[in-house]
Amino acid sequence: MKDVREELQSMLGDYYNTEIFLSVTKTKSITVRLTGNVKSPGDVTLSSYDTIMDALIAANGVLKTGTLRQIKLIRGNSSTIIDLYGLLVFGSSTSDFSLRDGDTIQVGPIGPTLAIAGSVKRPAIYEILPAYSAMWKDTQETSQKLSLDDIMMMSGGNMAPGKYRYIRMTPDQMGRDNTDEIQDSALKIFRDGDILNVLKGKEKRSDAVELDGNTRADGIYAIKDTPTLSYLLTSEKILTPETYPLIGIVERWNPVQLSTEFIAFSPKKIINGEADVKLRESDRVMLFTHQEIKSIGTPKSEYDSSSLQLASLNTGSQPNNKEDKTEEIRSELPNNIRHFLLEHSVFIRGSIRNSGAFPVTNGTTLDSLLATAGGTSLEASLGNIEITQPLGDRQNRRSTIDLSNTPARTITLNPGDTIRINQKFRRIEDNHVLLVGEIRNPGTYDLLPGDTLSKLIERAGGITEQAYPEGAIFSRKTERLREEQRFLSQARDLELKLATALSQKDKDKKPAMEEITLAKSLISDLKNAEALGRLTVEADPGMLAANPEMDILLETGDRIYIPKRPLTVRVAGEVLSPASLQFKTGKSPRTYIDESGGFTYNADQDRSFVVYPDGSASPLAVSAWNHSASMIPPGSTIIVPRDPKPLTFMDGAKDLSQILANLATTAIFADDIADDH
Repeated sequence: MKDVREELQSMLGDYYNTEIFLSVTKTKSITVRLTGNVKSPGDVTLSSYDTIMDALIAANGVLKTGTLRQIKLIRGNSSTIIDLYGLLVFGSSTSDFSLRDGDTIQVGPIGPTLAIAGSVKRPAIYEILPAYSAMWKDTQETSQKLSLDDIMMMSGGNMAPGKYRYIRMTPDQMGRDNTDEIQDSALKIFRDGDILNVLKGKEKRSDAVELDGNTRADGIYAIKDTPTLSYLLTSEKILTPETYPLIGIVERWNPVQLSTEFIAFSPKKIINGEADVKLRESDRVMLFTHQEIKSIGTPKSEYDSSSLQLASLNTGSQPNNKEDKTEEIRSELPNNIRHFLLEHSVFIRGSIRNSGAFPVTNGTTLDSLLATAGGTSLEASLGNIEITQPLGDRQNRRSTIDLSNTPARTITLNPGDTIRINQKFRRIEDNHVLLVGEIRNPGTYDLLPGDTLSKLIERAGGITEQAYPEGAIFSRKTERLREEQRFLSQARDLELKLATALSQKDKDKKPAMEEITLAKSLISDLKNAEALGRLTVEADPGMLAANPEMDILLETGDRIYIPKRPLTVRVAGEVLSPASLQFKTGKSPRTYIDESGGFTYNADQDRSFVVYPDGSASPLAVSAWNHSASMIPPGSTIIVPRDPKPLTFMDGAKDLSQILANLATTAIFADDIADDH
């Protein structure tokens, strides 16, 4: 631009008071054609200053199937091979040519390749040149040959200084990979299809130690600056609130035995200046969290195993997922470290906030252990602490400590000791029962040993005038749990029968889709059923006063519902219009059912039953061919269960009629209690 301006100025030099101003507002446009393995082949418009890279970018780049090393630039009657690796890999701009109008860029298919993996700066698949030059062409060779030095230069070199192994895998004519380790880096042996794997040798830190684990200052330290542990653990500030204070481990290589050994130390004692450990080159100092210590569990014994088996037999099921989760937690630490910590554990039980195994070093004091275990609970008897110490040859010594006379800081413990904190009074528990319904003061009441239902009603101010104690619903926690387990067991049994039916090879024996849907619905109802756990009790205060032996003792979790005096009889289950109908003396069960619209198509008429107000039940004879009168008192519930016959493929399962009846009864009376809460 400057040269053009000066040339024009010289041409007009004879003109008086004349000056040339020159500006360029637009560069010349050129058209270049791209063909072959580019994402958007065709003509592109560029400026006269653009290069091959600009043209490839305008075409959205080269496809994975395209070459980067043999791009052909066609200009007039001549062509030039462009190798972009000079620019992309080595950063040289000499490979990028300026373009002219009418140029054609042809991107052919990718050529021979080899792969580089492992500890290099640019692991990738690289394209190499074909064997077209006499310099490297041999018989049956399809590509140039490169040395290890050539490949490492192409991949940017090793990630970091150190010792490396270079493994070459070469496919043969049979498709097998031949593997060898490269020793001569200048030997040109790498060719098309080869894979180079660069493996870094394990680092050995000389003149250094490592602090690892739950600490604010983990990392590598020079051995000359940290000759002992006290130089690493200088104060409590280096630890976190989660650091376990009673034990740490120095992992050390023993050159004589050619094995790793562990040395236990107490972080608390190191920080307090009560102990120290001399460090050696390559030592690894490990600190742990409270959660990691908790994860080591306790040593398993034959007693623990037999107890688990006995529990499985009693419940008729497999051990629950709680045990499985414990095993998952235990896998947090390597087995050798976990076993070492268990070997150095003391065991504390009783009135302590966190009982279990606590790894310690020799000479740990009782006060440190109690603090780490969360302290004693409120009911702990500090004047009656038992300490059992192993003496060898299966001999133990047990002593009783009174902390009011012997301070805990003066009592030393060693691995294997067992501490039991006795309690001086009963643990504080939330013992309560729920009393609702026609009670003058309904609500939750605390419970003392020996409390009975009559005492509870008296504390609640008695029953109202509308109360109907004969229809009391008494729900007990233990019965609810048992009922829940029964429902789940029935659901599992039905699932097994359904799976067996679906696996039948004979299509005629397989259940229909309607049967499968019904079975799945029943299984879901069983799994989600709210257990009632009802007991038949006497709740009339007058009757209880006259007959004390009928007065039931209360337990934690009991729920008592006293309904209003009813004037109706309820009909539920498989009837067209379930309803509460007016009670009338002498009215038969069949009459109540007819007033509810009669039986549905799915009704099991022969298994209809009545639940009396006190919770007891009795079968009914209400079918057309088996009809007899029964006395139905007010407050009763007539239940018509579902006919299980559609589930013919479930033969051999538990009594489906009983299951369906239990579900119907539970749902009805659970709703009664829920409505009055």
